[in-house]
Amino acid sequence: MKRLFFTTMAVAALSLGGCAAQPSAQHHTATLDGPASRVVEFPGTPGAGDPREVRVLVDEPALKLASIVLRGGTVLPTHHSGVPVTIMALRGSGTVVAGAERLRLDPTHAVVLAPNVPHAVEPDTGTDLVVLVHHLGRGEEHHR
Repeated sequence: MKRLFFTTMAVAALSLGGCAAQPSAQHHTATLDGPASRVVEFPGTPGAGDPREVRVLVDEPALKLASIVLRGGTVLPTHHSGVPVTIMALRGSGTVVAGAERLRLDPTHAVVLAPNVPHAVEPDTGTDLVVLVHHLGRGEEHHR
């Protein structure tokens, strides 16, 4: 099983990365509501189950982490998030479709999306894909 260890410092660095250019009057500190550090368990081998399985691993004001299992080539339909998003493949490979762009997604490539970019995730034909999605802050997801 893969595990990821988060510390407040690491998450704060990610959360505040874009704040340095803001005037001090608009500067804010993003915080986590949960413990200062924790271990988050990723899904293992996909195995049998629903074609699409979403599991929220962390849901805090500064960070949302979700794992998504797409079995047998199931496509995650077009949607967008109001905050920046990073998509990483934990197992398998596929493509993130963002407008006219087709971006490779596999364990050696991640996709970073700006807020409100419509995108879909397509596993390679007939394969299982497990992704980890980082939402930088709390935003709403909108599926078409």
